[in-house]
Amino acid sequence: MKNIIGILLLPGTILVAVSCTAESGREAENLDAPVSLERVNSWSIHAPELIPNAVDFGALQDYSLVIIDRSLNTINHFDAEGNHLETRGGEGRGPGEYQTIIASDINPDGRVAIADLNSARITVLSLYDDEEVTFSYNTGWNPQLQWTRQGVVILNHPFTIMATHPGDILMRLYDTETNEKEEFYHMDLVMSDPPFEEISCTFCRFRFLDDLNFFTAPQDTSYRIFRVNPETEEETLFSRNGVPPVAYTEEEREELAENRARGLQAAGMDPGEYRAPQFRNRFRDFFPDDSGRLWAVLNGPADEPARIDIFSPEADYLGTLKGPERAGSIRYTKGGYLLVRYMNDDPDIWEGGLYRVISD
Repeated sequence: MKNIIGILLLPGTILVAVSCTAESGREAENLDAPVSLERVNSWSIHAPELIPNAVDFGALQDYSLVIIDRSLNTINHFDAEGNHLETRGGEGRGPGEYQTIIASDINPDGRVAIADLNSARITVLSLYDDEEVTFSYNTGWNPQLQWTRQGVVILNHPFTIMATHPGDILMRLYDTETNEKEEFYHMDLVMSDPPFEEISCTFCRFRFLDDLNFFTAPQDTSYRIFRVNPETEEETLFSRNGVPPVAYTEEEREELAENRARGLQAAGMDPGEYRAPQFRNRFRDFFPDDSGRLWAVLNGPADEPARIDIFSPEADYLGTLKGPERAGSIRYTKGGYLLVRYMNDDPDIWEGGLYRVISD
């Protein structure tokens, strides 16, 4: 496989940008995106005993909501009104239990994929019946799971010592019909000072299309998202000139430094001298929709609505959409919906909304 330049980061560290996209002398003009959002459902769930650490979530086709809690290692199902329907899982080593949920993905049809770090196994189950399959896998850095029409993509860098390069990222497909797993791509990240040509990193996000083409981006201030064809290794760049990065406030920079120091001290490491980055990473998130368009959720000031740039499958900029008010995280749900978690001042209340994407 072709080497793709990258950089290895420890979990919880922050990459200080080393380069920015060369910007033009004037700011880019923002066009109106050719889509709009219609909210079709919302939830306000006060259940701190069920979801004290609600990390992963997804909406099902009947507008019910699934929230995965990583403190209790549980899968929680709520109906369209936010009423609790069922909880599965819980901490343990037995059938249907998990020791450390490290990654998950929720299919709108009710199937859930769970990666358990300490048990070194993946479980695929259905919330609408008793169907459940469990199999072992090689745990590693940055595990990610994603449903596609071909099955579940399993991505990580295995912990296996001396068996793989330190920068390797393996992508495998689990076929839910045959229960077979097959590697379809091996990304080799070159461990060196990060040059501008890098397109990804060990702890970067990956978002897959149904044909297993995937999107990834470096964690820096540059405006670059790449689509990679795993069969041909062709790379397509999605970018815009003239879009300035957003600076952290001094208060935010102090908080970043304090969080980093606490994390390193908890791991028994010397925090040393550290200067927090001046600018935010370019993207809060990015994802393709069912039409192959790319949605790039830009990092911006914390008190402003998210801004989303939309590109055609051919990497042409189509326009910019203002995200919902108070949107904390924004995710695409197959079938043409955005699932948004709202920010609020009460950590015991989970709030979210489901939006239908309407093409104008």
